[in-house]
Amino acid sequence: MTRIISIIFYSAIAFVTCMMANKTIIRRKRYSQESVSVSQYNNRSRAAAYDKMWLFSIFFILFLCSALRYDIGNDYAQYTETAHEAFVGGYVVTEFGFNWLVKIVYTLCGCEYYELVFAVFAAVTIGIFLKALYEQSENFALSFFMFMTLGLYFQTFNTVRYYLALAITVFSMRYVVDEKKKDWIKFGFFIILAAAFHKSVLIVIPAYWIASFSWKKWHIISGLVISIICFLAKGLVLKLALALYPSYKNTIYLEAGVSKSSIARVAVVVLVYIWFMWYRRKDIQQQPYYREITFYGQLNMLALVVGMFFSFLPVVTRIMYYFNVSQILMIPLIIEHIDNERIRKTVKYLAITVCIGYFVIFLLQAHKDGVGLLPYKSILWELDRYKYS
Repeated sequence: MTRIISIIFYSAIAFVTCMMANKTIIRRKRYSQESVSVSQYNNRSRAAAYDKMWLFSIFFILFLCSALRYDIGNDYAQYTETAHEAFVGGYVVTEFGFNWLVKIVYTLCGCEYYELVFAVFAAVTIGIFLKALYEQSENFALSFFMFMTLGLYFQTFNTVRYYLALAITVFSMRYVVDEKKKDWIKFGFFIILAAAFHKSVLIVIPAYWIASFSWKKWHIISGLVISIICFLAKGLVLKLALALYPSYKNTIYLEAGVSKSSIARVAVVVLVYIWFMWYRRKDIQQQPYYREITFYGQLNMLALVVGMFFSFLPVVTRIMYYFNVSQILMIPLIIEHIDNERIRKTVKYLAITVCIGYFVIFLLQAHKDGVGLLPYKSILWELDRYKYS
């Protein structure tokens, strides 16, 4: 019964916040001649004030849901113990950013309030995601809808270091795809900042550079050949990976692999991308969004290759997420630039239907080991605490 109530609660959170996102006034159609630029509104304008109100309301709801949780996620208890060890100077495998944050919070509080550490991660992660989606999406409401229904928000309850790094990664994409704001130095700075909390994010530096230019046929063929060779020599590749990330040695993460549903989702998105490039083939290279759409599409192609040929690597799903998280920006961009209204509406409604179906499946499986998001428990009514001496 508690699980059913929690599913209803999560659904209500998603529904209410998505309705709020749909109320935003300043639309982010950055490439449309009919768009309304944010610079046309000053901070005192009614439109900007409404948007800030809705964005803050969304942030407040998501933050409370995350910050007030207790023992939710597959690693909540582990994080409380890791935070304790980091504070007292014990051995931990977490990056220095997490360790310093814990020491600062615990020192200021005078006690080991791990709840506050989770709250800080929730505030920063949600804030960065919302800022990135609002400023970088062609359609904020649709991007936010995908952020919720694809389970990204609820997954931030797990592995809080990783999802902070993922949020920073989404934000940093602006310095790769936007010709006016393109800045590899700033991109590198934010990725290194993210690596202070989860060093796996460093993989996006070479990967995003590779995805930033248009691929030729020989690029694709060479990449597939290299991927096949790596798959055939997976024993050697795995040794090299464990040398870079030794904390995964002799752990269950080596057996995780990639789910077929994750690969199928990426494959569908890649097919949509290929279809759109064919649909707009006559003028696509002249469009101002060409660089951005190719970047997102090629990132999803990389995600597909990683899922198919590198599933033997530890927590390869996290590597895929650095690539396929771009879906929440790419799909709205594609939909907004389908010039046939009937086709545009069809694709949009199909995307919404698929996302809702995915969300239902996600909630029905959210209680399983490795996810642990159900039932929802809160520090407001759970009296137990993890205590360490």
